[in-house]
Amino acid sequence: MEMLACIVVALGIFMMLQPFALVLYTWSFVTTLVGTVMFMVVSKFPD
Repeated sequence: MEMLACIVVALGIFMMLQPFALVLYTWSFVTTLVGTVMFMVVSKFPD
């Protein structure tokens, strides 16, 4: 699950830095925020 959260964060950063589609830039902050919160929650799970 941590890997999935990292992928979501990386996707959000990619969406923020790409110059092609405004809709991707619009949703980039939300995507990065969801990935960050997801990582914080998932990292508390026991292995």
